[in-house]
Amino acid sequence: MPIPGGPESGSVPLVSVAITAFNSEKWLARALDSVLLQQADFPIEIVIGDDCSTDGTAAVARSYRARNPGLIRVLERSQNLGMQRNYYETFEACRGKYIAWLDADDYWTDPAKLALQIQLMEADPSISASGHYVRAASIRGEVLRQRYPYVAPGRYGLAEIVRQNFLPSASIVFRNGIHRDLHASFFDLAGLTDWPILVQAALVGDIVLVDRVMAVYMLSSGSAYMSKGTVYQDTVDVLFCEQMERFLPSPWKRLARAAKGKRYESMAYVLREQGDFAAAREAALKAFRSPDLLDNVVGKSKALLAALISEHISKLRRRKPLS
Repeated sequence: MPIPGGPESGSVPLVSVAITAFNSEKWLARALDSVLLQQADFPIEIVIGDDCSTDGTAAVARSYRARNPGLIRVLERSQNLGMQRNYYETFEACRGKYIAWLDADDYWTDPAKLALQIQLMEADPSISASGHYVRAASIRGEVLRQRYPYVAPGRYGLAEIVRQNFLPSASIVFRNGIHRDLHASFFDLAGLTDWPILVQAALVGDIVLVDRVMAVYMLSSGSAYMSKGTVYQDTVDVLFCEQMERFLPSPWKRLARAAKGKRYESMAYVLREQGDFAAAREAALKAFRSPDLLDNVVGKSKALLAALISEHISKLRRRKPLS
């Protein structure tokens, strides 16, 4: 079934597919084709936010717009906005009741994806966002994870999403307007976009994980978040956890501090493996203090003890023998 849309339909879209792109010439057509193959009986639009690409991304977007008049809109920036601002401005341009999230290097694999998620959310107004399982692949096409995330399907609330960011952006559909409640410091979180949106969604409703693999999520070497390693990811996650401590209602602040502590534990382990024992000790100490001395005391104690022992052994090895 072709997607309803185009100037002859005169329909306001029920769903806006937001595709953000930067130097995505190689991938954009694949993402767009995966949207155009969707079998939906409701009107949609595709909004492409190109962040001043220097390759042929804009040309690809324009060619698809020419072939699909009224269905595709292209936002061409006069100057580079940066990832966070490009996401926000693209979401702002969406007219649909729902926003379906798709980065230009990812793509959908199930023609029923949108229909399934929209049917679910239309039937239950208490669902503010939904997602599904994905395959994770490398830029060379190697399948790295057949089914992700590693959590059970079902309904999740604020407590779960504060603890863990588990929905890949290529799977997410959320109710339009949720992004407008993002804290201003969202624009300082380079590369971290989906977790803040999901926390805002969980503040106003539930998040449902559908038991079906319906997209491929690319782990690109050029990613502003995934490509920079665990220490960088944990550092940005810590910054967001500190944001959550400030804006979440009181009952949830402790969970945000606990999530921060888990990131420091992870950071301490990776830094120790990299041989940066002083930094590992500092991260382990920060984990020990977050959020409370008695929370996760075994895990925190192990991380701190391992960091201290590793640092001490390293110092002994570097010490020159007395002549």
